[in-house]
Amino acid sequence: MCSAARAGPAPVSGSPCFTVLIVILTITGIIGSVQVSTPPVVEAEIGKPISIPCVPDISTPSTVKYVQWFVMEKDTRQRIYFQDGENRIINNKTRYTDRINVDKNYTLTIDNIELKDERTFCCQVGAGPAGNGEATTELKVFDAPEIPEIFESNKLISIMKTEPSEIATCVTRNGYPAPNITWYKDHTPLQATTKINNKMYMIPQATKEPSGLYTIASTLYYLPEKKDKDSKFYCEVNYRMPTGVEKMKKSIKIDIQISYPTENVEFLYRPKILKETDNMILECKSDGSSSVENTFYRVRDGQEEETLQSGTGNTFEIVGVKRNDSGVYGCRVLDFDADDKDFNVNKTITINYLDPIVLKPRGPYIFEEGDKNKNIYCSAEGSQQTSVIWKKHKKTVSSTNLLQLPVVTSDDSGNYTCEVTIRGVPSLFKKKSIRVTVKEPPKVNCTEKIFYKNRHYVNLTCIFKGYPTPNITCSIGKEVKDIRKHLLPNHIVISELIVLLPAEGLNVTCNGTNEYGSKTHNSVVQRESTAVSTKRPPIAGKTHRGSSGGMLIVIIIVCIILLAFLGAILYFLYKKGKIPCGRSGKQDITRTDVHDDVVVEVKNDQKVPEETVLLQGVNGEKKLPSDQRDEAICNPVE
Repeated sequence: MCSAARAGPAPVSGSPCFTVLIVILTITGIIGSVQVSTPPVVEAEIGKPISIPCVPDISTPSTVKYVQWFVMEKDTRQRIYFQDGENRIINNKTRYTDRINVDKNYTLTIDNIELKDERTFCCQVGAGPAGNGEATTELKVFDAPEIPEIFESNKLISIMKTEPSEIATCVTRNGYPAPNITWYKDHTPLQATTKINNKMYMIPQATKEPSGLYTIASTLYYLPEKKDKDSKFYCEVNYRMPTGVEKMKKSIKIDIQISYPTENVEFLYRPKILKETDNMILECKSDGSSSVENTFYRVRDGQEEETLQSGTGNTFEIVGVKRNDSGVYGCRVLDFDADDKDFNVNKTITINYLDPIVLKPRGPYIFEEGDKNKNIYCSAEGSQQTSVIWKKHKKTVSSTNLLQLPVVTSDDSGNYTCEVTIRGVPSLFKKKSIRVTVKEPPKVNCTEKIFYKNRHYVNLTCIFKGYPTPNITCSIGKEVKDIRKHLLPNHIVISELIVLLPAEGLNVTCNGTNEYGSKTHNSVVQRESTAVSTKRPPIAGKTHRGSSGGMLIVIIIVCIILLAFLGAILYFLYKKGKIPCGRSGKQDITRTDVHDDVVVEVKNDQKVPEETVLLQGVNGEKKLPSDQRDEAICNPVE
């Protein structure tokens, strides 16, 4: 109990006072009793408020006379609050004068908990004749420590050492109660041990600050291995907060500086596939941490070593390599910390190349139609096996180095390209183009167009093809006429002649000649219809409608003529009375004028070659009458 015994004279046995006291105590027990309950322990965080409930249990109905709260210090107590009925008194000049409050249910609330508040508090309730009761609560306070700091040793640690070295010290401040520190390596906790050994141990240190809070430090000693060169070390502080919550805070992660000797050396070069004009970079990679000396060299004549570079640098560059730079290259590493101090590695490096393309036989490639077994070989020397293809107009015509023309035709004329590559070196590529020409006498195809513009004209257009390019002349009788010429690729020439077309017609001759022969086209042009086109002649070299369009025009003209002839016959028979009508009045046939643009197209029977350029057709077309009545109107016969 929290009440203290009062000093006084000892009672005398058998005296009247003693008897009265015994009677009073007996009556009090009969009248009733007071039981008070408070939590045994209450936990609070420093700087925050806390409440301690006090619940009285009075066995007989009674009016509560008073409530008191005490704070216990060792064997003494200090009252901090008193309540008697409506009178409430907070004791002055105590640590709690300005920080406590008691509600109507006698619950004590303390604001802004401090570390010194970790004491025992006592609630006492008096109930008159029922007596009084009291209970105590132990207040526990907590404060979270700061985030731990880690201080590296900044020492280069050699794995050749045989005893642990200081790695780092972890410090966390201002925690209460004292927190714990755990060390980690790559997320794996290190077993806590303070016993010095030859592998790993920790040295802890706890300091109680003047504030009463704790600063905890832990120094890690560890014997690293080579595999620890990439490991991360850090510490974690673990602490407890009110209501039993376990919490933790982590430090930053650190690397440790480890010194270890070279065990393996790797010799590299890039790019992995080299060709002439590339820049070649040699690299020497050792797995030791200490500074080493790298020597790059080239083996000459299979034995002699030519030093290219020596020093601490681990790369060496050769700019614009050539094919004669192929050979054996290597690097030598000298590490004084290693047991085997001299490491030597080399490789054979090939510089790829591709020579210019060679064609056999050499050009020019001019053949005659009917020539047999004309072959052209394409090749190029390279560092590896080459691949050759021939293309014409972007289409592969041969997948080998041989372009073969078994029987030469005019279709074999054109441009060909030989492409040479090295399969293992895609960037090595060469190509060469040639022109194959086939000697042939001229071939011709002509088209005649008749048109009308104040007078009748004829447009004679001829397409000549041959090698060498034909020389073209056109004449009427013995008179040579001026013609317009249009040169096209593949030795094609288009000639265009526009002349007056007399009533009696014309006989026009066009001739194409080269050293292999000549070809003549004779055109006999007549006025075959009174209705001719008023459209301008087509321009040579442009596309025309072709034979099907001309045939359609002729059919339309014939149909119109037949309809007109049939109408005339019907009208003549009606006038003669041969056709009776069921209506009175004159017979009337109404129709519109026929458009006078008629095209007469004269064609020869020559076959058109593949390269023929079609000429544009005449735009004028014969149109059917649009205003012709559905039927003739006639008077009925009386």
